Amino acid sequence: MRISRNGVIVLVLLQLAILLGAILGMVWLYDRWTIPGPNGPERWVGMDFVVTWVGVREMLSGQSPYSSQTLELIQQTVLGGLPEPGGDPMMFVYPAWVFLFYAPLALLPLKWAVAVTTGILLAGSLDFIGYLAYRWGNIQPRRMMLWTLLLIFGSLPFLAISVTKGQMGLVSLAGLAAALWLWERRPTLAGAALGIAFFKPTVAVIPILGFLLWALIERRPRILIGFGACLGILALASFIAIGNWLPDYLALLTTTGGAPVLWSLAFLPWPWKAFFILLFVGLAVFAFIISLRRRDRTPWLSASVLAGIALFPMRWIYDLLFGILIALEEKDVRGAKAISLAAALLAPWLFALLPREIRWQAEVTGMPLIWAIAWWTFFHKSNRSIPKVAAERPDSSI
Repeated sequence: MRISRNGVIVLVLLQLAILLGAILGMVWLYDRWTIPGPNGPERWVGMDFVVTWVGVREMLSGQSPYSSQTLELIQQTVLGGLPEPGGDPMMFVYPAWVFLFYAPLALLPLKWAVAVTTGILLAGSLDFIGYLAYRWGNIQPRRMMLWTLLLIFGSLPFLAISVTKGQMGLVSLAGLAAALWLWERRPTLAGAALGIAFFKPTVAVIPILGFLLWALIERRPRILIGFGACLGILALASFIAIGNWLPDYLALLTTTGGAPVLWSLAFLPWPWKAFFILLFVGLAVFAFIISLRRRDRTPWLSASVLAGIALFPMRWIYDLLFGILIALEEKDVRGAKAISLAAALLAPWLFALLPREIRWQAEVTGMPLIWAIAWWTFFHKSNRSIPKVAAERPDSSI
């Protein structure tokens, strides 16, 4: 569907208005939305982003974001003092190569840095929902409206936390989505998007490895070059700022901030733990085989995303939203596919009916299983294949 020049201008102005409204809305909420904390009321809006803001500002002055000095400053800024025993220590837990990406925001005053970040995340999430509704509804107004309502209602439990807190997981989600969109047309940029997705390795490392493996199979060196160049530039900037931070980061990973890395598996007893792992490993192997047979990357890439949310979400549930990438490239979703997708979107609200003591543990295990059912509905009998041009002319040039 072609859009006229005037239509493009209207869409751009509408997008700017939504973005400005989102930023100003977050400015208004910043001092009004507070929660009880160990040292008094804490601001909810931007709580997780403040950790990044403080860490990157310290890097601008040559200080390691993993140092005790930085940790103390983060805790003072977010919590107003020490965390409660067993509470979130609010550590800088990201690779320091996020430095260059977040440096412009770190130069802003905290309130406006939070508002800009959370406002962009909110506007971007609304755009993402609109895009999915547009594709899944096949440009039919009633169906698009239905998918819009389902997407907003289904993603609200995750977005209410991740957007308002300024979670970096949404940046990784955007990176994986961009890699899928750019895979055919702009492979170098697709690789760079994977580098951005690596900002939060815990949930993105399995999908990224899956994407890079398929780039090797399809002989797409530009994707590999884009990924390497993006990470190389980001890492170089961070090394220039504070030197070799890798030992400090690896030491941090061993402590995990007081939380188990495989939190989704920590409470499962044997043999259920082994069964859960083998289930998603087996699904990934099956997806890899059918992708090779059909010359279609989608089942494998989707299964790698599914394995990521099944094995590596930490502490909070917001990274379970990554499951939506399973159907990112689908169009005109109907029948059993629509039912399974709608069920996966609405499932988080069912977990709210469970007792609070087991609610999140059940959701962090149950949601990947529900998304696995949706994946099976979409792909186990799929006859799609990659575009003929891509199959016959692999991207072997640099």
